[in-house]
Amino acid sequence: MTEKDIQNADGTISQDAEIIYQSIQKHFANVKDPRRHQGQVIHSLSHILLIVICGVTCGANNLAAVAEYAKSKREWLGSFLEITTVPSYETLWRVFALLDPKSLMKSFMTWTQELADSMQGSVIAIDGKAQRGTADPAHPHSFVHIVSAWSTSNKLTLGQLKVESKANEIVAIPKLLEILDIEGAIVTMDAMGCQTKIAEKIIEKKGNYILGLKDNQPTLLDEAVNLFSQIDAYGDDGRDYSKYETNESGHGREERREVCVVGNLDFLPQKGEWAGLRSIVRIHSTRVVKDKATTESRYYLSSLPSSAQLHSENIRCHWGIENEVHWVLDVGYREDAQKAKAGNIAENMATVRRISLNMIKQDKTVKAGVEIKRQKAGWDNKFLLQLVKDIGHKLGVKFFQ
Repeated sequence: MTEKDIQNADGTISQDAEIIYQSIQKHFANVKDPRRHQGQVIHSLSHILLIVICGVTCGANNLAAVAEYAKSKREWLGSFLEITTVPSYETLWRVFALLDPKSLMKSFMTWTQELADSMQGSVIAIDGKAQRGTADPAHPHSFVHIVSAWSTSNKLTLGQLKVESKANEIVAIPKLLEILDIEGAIVTMDAMGCQTKIAEKIIEKKGNYILGLKDNQPTLLDEAVNLFSQIDAYGDDGRDYSKYETNESGHGREERREVCVVGNLDFLPQKGEWAGLRSIVRIHSTRVVKDKATTESRYYLSSLPSSAQLHSENIRCHWGIENEVHWVLDVGYREDAQKAKAGNIAENMATVRRISLNMIKQDKTVKAGVEIKRQKAGWDNKFLLQLVKDIGHKLGVKFFQ
């Protein structure tokens, strides 16, 4: 599409076109169209991607809803896409079933990594999420499972990969790390990611790690439990030891968190197996709800020095992927209710939802949750355009004047 192509009938350049076309086209123009007969295509892939991204951002939770959005906005969409018809549900379904998710993801990651500020010292949380609505009723654990990486400081999903089950996260995580830029970042994961090869990959790519330690590493967990039990009983005995406490209260709940970190792990038999390992962490939490107290201890391996406060802050950051991504996708986008899994639909729509969420998370003008912002984008074309324009400016897209 040329500058002439996005002119109005009177020769002036459509502001809608310049905002949307340049922001989306810059990073998604190279996604390969899966349709064989390009000469017979009525709607270009770039038009379809743009319509789906806008539709999802405006409240459409599946392709059927996107098709209805396109019908309702046909005149507005036609004002800058120069289309007389909008793609049908059948067209959207066929394209998204055939579209190579790796191609779409490559463009998505290029977009987000340009959008993100420096990762130096920031947390990248990696975790898996099930799309439970895609499960076959006869096989309840057959749902699509997505492993994604979340930049807690930038409020951006950086990338994702589909896996066949939660157990396959171990295979997917190194592949995701391979395509991410994690230099200088702190990668956090739950116990599923606590593997020597994953630690090695993070260090190889010049990042740091904090990995949850549970029963999947039983010998090492026993060493950690015994280490802190000895310190509790006899003191730190001059070890490289750090301790940090926090107390929080609200909504009828009180919580005390004690973070203890031990460095200088030369005594640990397994130290040589873990690339970059510098410290072991224990978080002991006591919660009081309605006068009932519960306690829990969690353990971590870390390549960071033995600063308890640093570990406390970084481990708290990890839960942002649950609270600000997974929960929002289920509540704000109804992701768990989506059933389509034919071909590549589930994975491609998961990527589109994260594109949309990334755009909405960057908005600071509307003091409301994601669900309300999506509704507002559907009601108000100017707000939708502002979401796209804000992203474009941050990416350095130069709009026509």
